[in-house]
Amino acid sequence: MKTATTCKRCGAPIAQQPGRGRPRQYCEQGDCQSIAKRQRELRRATPGLEGALARAEDLYERMESGLAAAIAPLAESLAAELDPARVEARLAQAAHDADTRVAAARAERDDARQRAEALERELAETTRRLDDATAQARDALEQSAQDSARARDAESAKTRAEEAAAAAVTEAEQARADATVSASQAAHAQEEARTARTAAEEAAAARAAAQAETAAAGRDLAVMTVERDVAQRTAAAAERERLRAVSAAAVAEAERAQAVRRCEQAEAAAEAAREDARVRVAEVSARAQEATDRATAAERRAEAAEERLADVRRQLDRSRRDADGLRERAVAAEIAARAATEAAEAAARSQDSVEADGEE
Repeated sequence: MKTATTCKRCGAPIAQQPGRGRPRQYCEQGDCQSIAKRQRELRRATPGLEGALARAEDLYERMESGLAAAIAPLAESLAAELDPARVEARLAQAAHDADTRVAAARAERDDARQRAEALERELAETTRRLDDATAQARDALEQSAQDSARARDAESAKTRAEEAAAAAVTEAEQARADATVSASQAAHAQEEARTARTAAEEAAAARAAAQAETAAAGRDLAVMTVERDVAQRTAAAAERERLRAVSAAAVAEAERAQAVRRCEQAEAAAEAAREDARVRVAEVSARAQEATDRATAAERRAEAAEERLADVRRQLDRSRRDADGLRERAVAAEIAARAATEAAEAAARSQDSVEADGEE
């Protein structure tokens, strides 16, 4: 609501705007303010009490305008800083920002924990695959050992077959030697038979004996021939057995070489799996460490945000205390200004009374 005062010179009404600041004392239509200023200058130049009062009034007006100019922005600043709605809004915004940063830090920490758990699961899976590769390599080594044992058995069989073939060849040679001896004996017997036939005429009994010996020698020759054939068949069978043993040994050698290659491949695969596992374990450990570091940093940021929120609250408390002090100082200055105004008015009234007494 607007209020109205009268001009100090002409008495015309002056509309006043309520609020802080010095109210208008002169109307704006005429030259009341300039005329009053000239009168004040004349009064200040007047010697005696009237000049002193004029100078005191001028000093008071300057003090009042200076205080008004100083108090007005202070009041505006205090109103802006200590407005409950603005203070609460700033507190709410600071709390919201801190809560947002804390929530983001906690979310980042939870994310880091989830990544660490995933990396741990991946590490467990890698360890399991490494164990499977190790088990496969162990199985391949066992298979290689079994293949080596079979190869050794085949080598032993080959050796036995070769020994049997050598024995058969020896028996065949012995049979051939026996057959040769028998053939020599048969030739000698035939020679004797011829000698006996030539001497048959000399003795019939000797001829019959020679014929009997010849028949016996023929039978012995037939038996030796049969034994030679048997020895040859035995030697052929031994040769076939030796060839089969050699073939079995070759197959066993091929199996042993294949088993060795499988073992080497299994060892290479196991070594590659172990190397891959070591690399993955190193990567997982590094990523887990990185996730732990990020979680630690997030917790530190959350703690820093909480500390900043506490600092903001402490600063607001200090601002409130400072504002209360400034408000008290402003009130004291206003009280001092009112006291100075009352003193000036009292001095003016005293001057008026003195002038009135002088006129009387």
